Amino acid sequence: MSAFLSCHLPARARRHRHGVLPLALVAALAGCSDAAPPSAARPQSLASAPAAPAQSLASAPATPAAVEAALVDEIAATLQACSYDGAPVRIGADRIGPPPSGDCRDMVARIMQFTGLPQNFDVMEAPVPNAAAVIVLDEQKMPRRVIAFNNDFMNVVSRATGGNAWAPVSIMAHEIGHHLSGHTITPGGSQPPTELEADKFSGFVLYKMGATLDDAQKAMATLVADGPDGATHPGRRKRLTAIEEGWQQACVQQGAGECHGALGIALRVASVDDAAPRPVESAPAAESRPARERVEVAAAPTPSISATPPAGPSAGPAKTGVDVVPAPGSTPSKFGQFVYDEFGLLDPEGRAEAESRMFGFARDSGIEVVTLLVKDLHGMSAQDYAYAMMRQLRVGKLDVGNGAVVVVAPEQRASAIAIGPGLLIEVGNLQELNLSSLENFIEDAWPVCTRYGNCKGWTENFFLTSDRIARSGQHWEWTVRYPSLAELKAVHDREFAERMESGASYDPDQSLTWRKIARFNGTVVDLSPDPNDRAHFVNGKHAEMVGPAVLVRSDDGIDAMLYVHPHAQGLMPAGKLVEGARYGFVIREHSLHNDTPQLDLLSYDALGGT
Repeated sequence: MSAFLSCHLPARARRHRHGVLPLALVAALAGCSDAAPPSAARPQSLASAPAAPAQSLASAPATPAAVEAALVDEIAATLQACSYDGAPVRIGADRIGPPPSGDCRDMVARIMQFTGLPQNFDVMEAPVPNAAAVIVLDEQKMPRRVIAFNNDFMNVVSRATGGNAWAPVSIMAHEIGHHLSGHTITPGGSQPPTELEADKFSGFVLYKMGATLDDAQKAMATLVADGPDGATHPGRRKRLTAIEEGWQQACVQQGAGECHGALGIALRVASVDDAAPRPVESAPAAESRPARERVEVAAAPTPSISATPPAGPSAGPAKTGVDVVPAPGSTPSKFGQFVYDEFGLLDPEGRAEAESRMFGFARDSGIEVVTLLVKDLHGMSAQDYAYAMMRQLRVGKLDVGNGAVVVVAPEQRASAIAIGPGLLIEVGNLQELNLSSLENFIEDAWPVCTRYGNCKGWTENFFLTSDRIARSGQHWEWTVRYPSLAELKAVHDREFAERMESGASYDPDQSLTWRKIARFNGTVVDLSPDPNDRAHFVNGKHAEMVGPAVLVRSDDGIDAMLYVHPHAQGLMPAGKLVEGARYGFVIREHSLHNDTPQLDLLSYDALGGT
């Protein structure tokens, strides 16, 4: 278990361990929004003294107790998993150390083996008092997803949780869930829905790694105090429930027996006459809690972590022949496999080949396509069910909308495709996709599959539509390149001026702005702009292809027309766009030649202020 309890930190970073860490760096790597209320950004920790002001880490006496208290408090903030707050970057890549050569990197790699997904981030050492999912700019000014952490992190978490070896693993799985879902560069920063998604993902992965429910919940139950939902984070009880939901979902999917029951951690609300709660060994004394709100945490033995990840080309769960697709309506969580077959009739070899291809698309281009062969549409139309499952399984990255779900329900003689806003624009007309392969599967193949108990000979055709969708966007860039609309437009204008001066012809493949992705903050001005308004051009044909136009004004004063796919708003945690409200937008460039830039909306998140 030593691999999970310590990480090597270079001397350059070690110098910051005892009270001299730059505070701007702490905030940057934790990724917390500057606008977040203190109560949301720094909850009281059950294993620490009352939260200190932000500057306490730099000014606290360099005593073991003081350092320990500050570190545990920072870890509690990490458990709150503040995500990227909308600024383009908070720390330069030069402040991040080299990739670690030992235990920290190996632990993250071990977790990834059980996710069924390719790793879309780097693991780096940095002078931080915890672990954090962050975004940094590399030498080419391109955003990079990074998980940064230091040597003290694992040891402090372990001591604060009574030596539980799963506690640090659960925290890192939570941060990984943020990166895999694209939460870390969602413009509005942390919000309760995305925090619960990452919590559920943590529980899901820890079950597959061999953790009990007690162990999966231990860090959350110990380090985070209970309370009402905040602006950025839900209360602890909701988070424990999300972890349990993910743990149970993985249990059911892998065909285990008993997957239900009460919360695994021995928690109980104690009355004023009850015995005092047991303090966490080797951690600072817990703050006394109000009557009837003290929480008792039962110590858990240190488990042994499974050393063998599941087999398969995508390292997904071991296939038992029949899958269980999560029901729509529960807390969403990042999917763990690219194919779900609730009948168990797809040919195993053909399915494995499809899983491998889809894993490759996700790894190489970022395109994520999940295919579902389902028994039940839960009372929905196939189309509505497909979009519900896109949200439920978090297919694609939330920020750029590069995912798709293909649904076939043969017993209802129905099929449908849901495509994220970003990928849909590249696919074009849905009717041009090879939908006939899905219809033919239902009409011709399914009777044969059910008669002979397998779909051997038909399985390859079953995945034709999924393959075509994945290939449609594989040559495009799916990374946020520009941190503001003003910067995107400035680069375009500079390119245009240079072209006019030199007389060169326009080559979109050489352009630095053509179809590139940018992020900016702005306000919705008009949800139904007048197409006859000459001051703000509306491209009617593009609106027919993508969706209605919405007029917005960026924080730097640029009016722009966004084209919004009708299903995009249903995929966003922030809900429907509201006129007069302020959002962080992620867009792909469509045209910058007009006075009003024409942009395709990929995602958005609610922001405070006007």
